Amino acid sequence: MTFDAKEFRNALGCFATGITVVTSLSATKEPLGVTVNSFASVSLDPPLVLFSLAHVGGHCQEFKAAGKFAVNVLTPEQRHLSDRFSIARDNRFEGIDYTPGENGCPVFAQSLTVFECETFTVHEAGDHAVFICKVTNVTVGDDEQALLFHKGQYHAL
Repeated sequence: MTFDAKEFRNALGCFATGITVVTSLSATKEPLGVTVNSFASVSLDPPLVLFSLAHVGGHCQEFKAAGKFAVNVLTPEQRHLSDRFSIARDNRFEGIDYTPGENGCPVFAQSLTVFECETFTVHEAGDHAVFICKVTNVTVGDDEQALLFHKGQYHAL
């Protein structure tokens, strides 16, 4: 039996995921951001979450060096942020409103919730780096709708 990478990718798409934009700051204090749907809770004590970034694109090395992050969980009204931060472009933050969180990383108003965190450990896993992060601050928004991704399409919960 041969392994079919396309079938594997399609199978992964059957699992509905929430959409986040993980933000940070570069060494020169420029904002960084990338759309991430590989986000999960890890531990309540200590409070840990994880996300993963591909080694190619997505600023993986800069995120490793930064060590501080804001995980912005998106609402359906923030779909434009998911689209914006999922494509390669020089200035992803141009025209995007944000404020610095407690740890200085960009936080988007109206997010469903925001987890501010710092690197706990990073594991290399195939073509991705898995960032396990200690949560240092949580902000829960007023919206109750989550932006989801399933079988290549956006959905609302």
